[in-house]
Amino acid sequence: MPTTETTADLDLAELLGPLLVAEVEAYLDTAARQHPPSPARPAQTAALPGPAWYRIAQHLQADPPPTPRAAAAPTGPWWGGYPTPAPTLADRVLRRRPTVPVTTRQHLQLMDRYIAAHGWTQGQLWDQTGAVCVLGAHIRVLAAGYGTPTTAWQARLAIGNALGRLGHPVPVDSWNDRATTTHHDVHALLRAAAARS
Repeated sequence: MPTTETTADLDLAELLGPLLVAEVEAYLDTAARQHPPSPARPAQTAALPGPAWYRIAQHLQADPPPTPRAAAAPTGPWWGGYPTPAPTLADRVLRRRPTVPVTTRQHLQLMDRYIAAHGWTQGQLWDQTGAVCVLGAHIRVLAAGYGTPTTAWQARLAIGNALGRLGHPVPVDSWNDRATTTHHDVHALLRAAAARS
């Protein structure tokens, strides 16, 4: 029988997972209005079953993993130092994704490393080369099995707080897409948020 703390964590994950997904959906809706998809793009597939964050992870599993940029190769993989998520017997029986527990600080550091390895973009979650925006980095790190929706949501809050301290009290996605925001600014923001987490 699960303890009260475990039950509370599960309830919190169930609540926060949809909030993160709602942010993704709002971002995609805004991006679609600003950049309509090309006619060659495949039609949207039917909704996948299961919790919202898991549906995103399943969708990402169907995508081929992006190839890291050559400049990042000498430093090793972006998840270096962390174990690769491996399914346990319980994961197999319950048909759930394996995860590696990470703290909010570690999630932010992994996001920073993911962007360093794959590149940064604006106006979309990720591009064909694998470059991601800040929200795209959240999703990719979470889909790779590092952390939970609760961890990702706490990291989003830490980034918002860091933006406020830096004098930019705006949503991180709006800040990410500003013409004045640079790749260096994104790394500095993630490191500042991690330092205070």
